[in-house]
Amino acid sequence: EEFGTFQLYFDNKVGQNELVLSEPGSTTYDYETANGEKFNMSLLGYYVSKIKLEGPNGELFEDEVSVSASESKGYYQVLENDASTHNIVVENVPAGTYNKVTFTIGVEEDGIQEGALGGVLDPANGAWFWNWNAGYIGLAMEGTAENSPQQYVDWGGGAETQEKTFAIHIGGWKEVSGNENFVNNVRTITLDFGTTVSVSEELSPNAHIITDVLKLLDGANIDFSSTYSVHAPKAGSPFANHLSNAFQVNHVHQSSNGHGD
Repeated sequence: EEFGTFQLYFDNKVGQNELVLSEPGSTTYDYETANGEKFNMSLLGYYVSKIKLEGPNGELFEDEVSVSASESKGYYQVLENDASTHNIVVENVPAGTYNKVTFTIGVEEDGIQEGALGGVLDPANGAWFWNWNAGYIGLAMEGTAENSPQQYVDWGGGAETQEKTFAIHIGGWKEVSGNENFVNNVRTITLDFGTTVSVSEELSPNAHIITDVLKLLDGANIDFSSTYSVHAPKAGSPFANHLSNAFQVNHVHQSSNGHGD
């Protein structure tokens, strides 16, 4: 049997504009919401997991997903400030024709044992883990907003929060009985390529996926004067409910040499 690789290239945007990160606390506002809220971005990142490819003739590939205390497989973290994370290479894809991709934004509780968090999921390596009830932050965005009332805070040890900043951390991996603050904000997204691409030993197609964070802010009707510090599952739900709108396939390449335009 023949196998190849498939690449997912995540291209982060704010509406029609390329996302360009600002220094934390910068009051130069590059972007604007549909409501006229001016803001910039200093951080954007998200976990991608459970990648699945499907084809028109019943082709099906599911990326291996596992986690132990020492490593994790099938979990990826896309960070805007690290270009090496924008292109996810999925290996051992059976040769064939594919026309759609499914992936999860966030980390599902399923398959994760307490204490066994390795690789990109390891809190000791800076993974975005809250706690066992709330799980992981699936998507985080931070920046400065003209209307944010955030005050400057010195947390000690070199940690500080600049004034006028905002932080929207969308996380939560399960509901907890009797506690409405815990909700599952993990979302699974399926995107059609609009065409077919072939995987073989020689052919490594690439899907160019646009991630538009403005869809999250406008979808949740953001008002930075009241919503500027989102650090709990329930508060992130209005944003999580628009994750499926934020991702779209821009185009696919049937190339064998990495990502072009």
